[in-house]
Amino acid sequence: MNVRIRDLGPVEIVVDGEAIKLGKRPQAVLAVLLSRLNERVSVEALMEAVWGESAARGSQSTLESHIWRLRQLLEPGRDRTTPPTVLVTEPGGYRLVLAAEQADSLRFVSLAESSLALLRSDPVRALRQSTEALELWRGTPLGDAADAWWSAATVGRLVELHEQVRIRRVAGLLAVGEAEEAVVETGILIRELPLNEEVWAHRMLALYRVGRPDDALAAYRQARAAFLNELGLEPGTELRALHRRLLDRDEGLRGPTRRARQAPHTVVLPRRHNVLIGREAEVSALTSMLTTDQLVTIVGPAGCGKTSLAIEVARTVAPSFSDGVWFIDLASIDDADLVGELVASTLGISVGGSGDAVEQLRAYTSERQILLLLDNCEHLAESIHSLCGEILSSESSLHVVATSREPLALPGEILWPLSPLSTPEVAGASESSALKLFMARVREADPTLAIGQEERVCAVEICNALDGLPLALELAAARVRTASLDEVRRQVESNPGSLRRLGRGMREPVTLHAVIEGSYRLLSEPERLVHRRLSVLRGTITRRCAAEVAGFDPLSPEEVESILESLVNRCMLHVARSTEPGVESTFRQLATVRAHATITLEQSGERDDAVESRHRWLRAMLDRRPRSGHADAGGWYRTFDRDFGSVRESLETLLGDEPDAFAYFVLSRITNFWYYSARMIEAQRWLQTAIRVASPGDADPIDLAITTLSLAGNYEMAGRKDLAEPLLRAGMGNLCHVPGDRREDVADFLISTALTGALHNDFAMVADVGIRLRALADEGPADFALMAEAVECFAAMPHTPLQESIEMAIDIHRRAEDAGVLLAVWVCCIIGATLSVPYGDPESGLEWNRRMTTVQLLLGARLEAMPIEGQAYLMAASGRHREAVALFAASQEQSRRAGIGWPSRKYTQEFLDRSRAALGPEEAESAWSEGLVMTTAEALGLD
Repeated sequence: MNVRIRDLGPVEIVVDGEAIKLGKRPQAVLAVLLSRLNERVSVEALMEAVWGESAARGSQSTLESHIWRLRQLLEPGRDRTTPPTVLVTEPGGYRLVLAAEQADSLRFVSLAESSLALLRSDPVRALRQSTEALELWRGTPLGDAADAWWSAATVGRLVELHEQVRIRRVAGLLAVGEAEEAVVETGILIRELPLNEEVWAHRMLALYRVGRPDDALAAYRQARAAFLNELGLEPGTELRALHRRLLDRDEGLRGPTRRARQAPHTVVLPRRHNVLIGREAEVSALTSMLTTDQLVTIVGPAGCGKTSLAIEVARTVAPSFSDGVWFIDLASIDDADLVGELVASTLGISVGGSGDAVEQLRAYTSERQILLLLDNCEHLAESIHSLCGEILSSESSLHVVATSREPLALPGEILWPLSPLSTPEVAGASESSALKLFMARVREADPTLAIGQEERVCAVEICNALDGLPLALELAAARVRTASLDEVRRQVESNPGSLRRLGRGMREPVTLHAVIEGSYRLLSEPERLVHRRLSVLRGTITRRCAAEVAGFDPLSPEEVESILESLVNRCMLHVARSTEPGVESTFRQLATVRAHATITLEQSGERDDAVESRHRWLRAMLDRRPRSGHADAGGWYRTFDRDFGSVRESLETLLGDEPDAFAYFVLSRITNFWYYSARMIEAQRWLQTAIRVASPGDADPIDLAITTLSLAGNYEMAGRKDLAEPLLRAGMGNLCHVPGDRREDVADFLISTALTGALHNDFAMVADVGIRLRALADEGPADFALMAEAVECFAAMPHTPLQESIEMAIDIHRRAEDAGVLLAVWVCCIIGATLSVPYGDPESGLEWNRRMTTVQLLLGARLEAMPIEGQAYLMAASGRHREAVALFAASQEQSRRAGIGWPSRKYTQEFLDRSRAALGPEEAESAWSEGLVMTTAEALGLD
């Protein structure tokens, strides 16, 4: 078997071409031995390096087991009776004995030293060997162990040698006539080594040889400025001498002519290290597109997997392109003038001294079946736009796949917006591609990690918190080498931007924040401002909300609306397109983007202004809410629900980080919203937090009283009358003196409170509310009087003859319906439905129940469990027992989801038992199972 160690990057063992993943400890043991290759390493040194101060008494036996496992991998065919020859045991330690072809680092050093020695005598061979050496380099040597104290010397030596080989390779390119490629390579090296005179000399010479003498002289001026600014020194003697020869147009600078190259059918794509997960549909669709469309641009936010998808598509369609498939990474260059040269160099095209790269590319590609994969185009979009516009035509066989964070805006360009993977929150755990990717990468990072129920819950929460962004998921999964899944979950929920990786060939960590910073730098200043300000809005954001919150000096709301489109275009803002007629699309920042925006907002010193603007928007929104009892003609509840993520953010600030009386202003005005949007569980949490605040400061007494009564109503809905009653007394006691300007607010709230009691047949609570409401009604508009009448009619039911109660309810219902006072209509419907059974006419009760459902929808409320429970009761009373049992099950399930106590009526259990008995155990259980999976609309017959 052929065994090789790849240590120029993450350490792994390759057996017959297949990489074997190592656990964290075995990888560390192997890295220590590699750092002292062919030397004895003591057991103590290994234990200290791998375990440090945490080494325990049993660590030596664990080390021995790791050594045994490594030997199995390094010498897979060795018989047990044969002594090891690769990882040998020596007194008190071990030695790793490898030949040059057995480890990438040894092969790299051998090729590097040989190429340096051959540069003068055989530059062609020297270039080939330096290129081969650089192809072995996958990243920082020894991977995760690169920063350890014991690896510093080895890693430092290899990194320095890698730098030398890159420079000498450019010298080789110049020596064999590859000046065009040398121009591109030196452009990259200059940014990394701006004070290296040898690199500047190579760049000046390369530019001169491709027919750009003015650029060669400009390069010297740039070098001189860099040395003076950074070191306070003039360039060295050799660089100044080269400058003089350039000025003199020295014939000796021309160099050899370019080698002729005949490129066969070639596929030049990055190596795939793992399987692409969750993009099967995209690969199929894009593969089909490339049979007809010349330019396809995959656009999406940073980290969504554009490059991986493009590479997979290019690999799939490669057989259709007889003249080659070429990958060109544009992230390595910033100079737009180098784009054409980089593409030409990659294809092996000689630009020469006459004509430019674009002309040569057009001529070369016009009759060839070539696919170019242009990766990371966003920072060079204008240059790529120009290049593709020149080389693509209807007569050409050239095709281009581009990846970018914004469109190239070319005629004929087909855009493929790439969204993050589906999350468990949206697709469910079993169908979530995000969860599949995350779990696969967790297994790769630590195959020994046991995944139980708690770990799976953490994984689901991580995927949801990261919005299914593939790069973020992979970085989070990699953290399991050093942290538990619970620790990873806490990190991504607090600051997902801090997830990090080691960059390609770099020692410094690259964070998600830094990746998004690259997109941020491409924005205009107004776009950056809106990006930052939107961070105070969480979840879905309506266009109006974004405009009002972000549209303050120096921006207007109208400017913000146009900037939203630009941010979407640049993939810094995600749009959720509406599929419902008449409902507008909404926006949101992905979690990683929002984390970046939050940090930059804080750094800019604008956070207080943005938060205050959010509070102004919220106050204005609450002032527009419809009055209780009247139809929600403008869809205020739906709009408020879509913006509720931002409301939640405000409440977190007002009740937590920066306590403020404005919290009570908000809570006192959204009582109906909690019920209408089925958020009773969340409502209880916020209301409990508000009531627990010891000193609400300058909170308005009426706001505080309504907040208290809201919590009482919440407890009543949950079936906790014991908790509701003391709060009800306290809240009502604070409503003895209601100022004139608050009477409407209080009346609106009281009718909602009475409705809560009515739904639960709490006649005492309704009577108490009715007294307060009547006092306000006597001094208020006719609407109040109608609501007071409805409440009084309900409260008097136990003491009023059936016929009289029904007639009163019908009369109030008619007048309230004519006046549009829908909450009074709702109470009358409850009365009619409740009395229909003792009156002996449950069928009429079903009609009252239907009217009540209609009123709920007109008010803007979501359909919920209580009408279902009422309908089930009426079905049972009508003898329709199978339907009754199914509906009782549906109402119980819907109540559980909404956090509402069940049953809400005292007679529910009695009628459920009757229907079960009438059906028999088997049929009753069947009906119950059917009801558990019903939607609310199905249960109420609205589908």
